[in-house]
Amino acid sequence: MFSDESKFLLERQDGRKCVLRRVNERFVPQCLSQARAFGGGSVMVWGGITAAGKTPLVTVHGNLTARRYIDEILRPHVVPAIHNQGLTFMQDNAPAHRAQITNQFLYENNIPVLHPWPPYSPDLNPIEHLWDLLDRRVRMRQPQPQTLLQLERALHEEWDNISQQAVQRLVGSMRRRCQAVILSRGHHTRY
Repeated sequence: MFSDESKFLLERQDGRKCVLRRVNERFVPQCLSQARAFGGGSVMVWGGITAAGKTPLVTVHGNLTARRYIDEILRPHVVPAIHNQGLTFMQDNAPAHRAQITNQFLYENNIPVLHPWPPYSPDLNPIEHLWDLLDRRVRMRQPQPQTLLQLERALHEEWDNISQQAVQRLVGSMRRRCQAVILSRGHHTRY
């Protein structure tokens, strides 16, 4: 099971918007938009993928401590999936993942963990590409989410609509990803 958290902004922070206007309309109110501080806020989510499916998307409210990671993610979502499917668990090196209490919980619950995970290798985790797909799907929605609650709902709806074939394709690419990293001697790959 490949897992990760990702943050999604209500508004992109690059500030670019395409506006068609006539000469001398540069500061006409209809041609301007007010930018929201900090992108209007964000929604943090956690998810996991396997060759057999996706976990439910979990919204993470506030700071994800090791205790919350265990109670809100590992115990209800990871443990049952790992035990039912006989999987190995992959998580990155986030502080909540590396905490002693987390490692103890995984050990006590017989959760095999893929170790060591390279500290700077997002190109190895196939769920990173799923986050990109999820973001593109939410950005294509019309109308766009205008509130954090709408963004959260859109993320959950689009996550549920991502096909199992797309997930299988990403999980199935792991052998090629690892081979590419080995061939590049740990440097950048096309993934």
